[in-house]
Amino acid sequence: MKQYTALIVVFLVVILAFAGALSDRYLMDIFILTCFYGALSVAWNLMAGMAGLMSLGHALFVGIGAYSVAWGTSVHGWPPLLTWPMGVALSILAAYVIGGLCFRYGLRGYFFAIATLAFSEVAFFVVSATEQLGRSDGIILPISDQGLAQLQFMEKWPYGLIIGAILLGTMLLSRLLLDSRTGYYWRALRDNEDAAQALGVDARRMKMRAFLISAAISGLCGAFYANYVAFVDPRSVLGIDLSIQLLVFSIIGGMSQLWGPLLGAGILVPVSDFLRSLTAIQGSNVIFYAVLLMVLALVLPQGLSGWLVARWRGRRRPRAAEASGDSQAEAAP
Repeated sequence: MKQYTALIVVFLVVILAFAGALSDRYLMDIFILTCFYGALSVAWNLMAGMAGLMSLGHALFVGIGAYSVAWGTSVHGWPPLLTWPMGVALSILAAYVIGGLCFRYGLRGYFFAIATLAFSEVAFFVVSATEQLGRSDGIILPISDQGLAQLQFMEKWPYGLIIGAILLGTMLLSRLLLDSRTGYYWRALRDNEDAAQALGVDARRMKMRAFLISAAISGLCGAFYANYVAFVDPRSVLGIDLSIQLLVFSIIGGMSQLWGPLLGAGILVPVSDFLRSLTAIQGSNVIFYAVLLMVLALVLPQGLSGWLVARWRGRRRPRAAEASGDSQAEAAP
């Protein structure tokens, strides 16, 4: 039950944050973006931090989900009930093809990361040159008066409900997976793949499972993003900047904890938005990320969540030892 305490806390924080942002459109926008990047970072860390599959091209799956919605809506007028599952299915298919090639030839570590980055960059340039997908100008989703049917609302809070549910669902699914046999196999592969295989773990199948689940969640988030922003272009959903952001959120928040990437997104998304509004320096948020990464690498290499957990456990040990000493003293004749 202890492993679900943090999950319950996250649920309560998300609900309270949503309630606090209801009266302000700007705060609701920050809440939505935080949940969006938080869900993506948790999905990325489920694959990278828990299964040891470091990907630098995860924006590919976000882009597939976003462009499935944008293209299906603008060209064919398809509703989200069709475009969202299509985006998730295509993301899973792309992950299956990429994972099949990478795992077949035994790519690990940096080689796997470079391979995923290469696939993402190829998709970026292909979409940028494809007229049917708007090229570099992107696609603007048509405005419809069928709000619920097309997931287009005048207010922002319905989008907050949707992405909040996606985030909480991602957290719950990740917790259930990590507590199952699959989660133990993932951690064994992350710590020592050769030893895990020697003990009978099917490395290829387990890594593929992690890759597919992470890609599916990313495609779902991409589909949401397209409906929320009503505009997609290669730079926003396929660029390397998005993949790097997921990496930064996870490292700063802490990859050892399930809620670590969400903590990183919860801190950095509002701060980066504040920096953009405060200064006219282009890329000020990137400079802030770089400085913060260097500082944390020296001071808190385990990330913020790892440091918080260590402090919490450190404070509990003296109390437990004191309670144990008192009980022994009472039992002594």
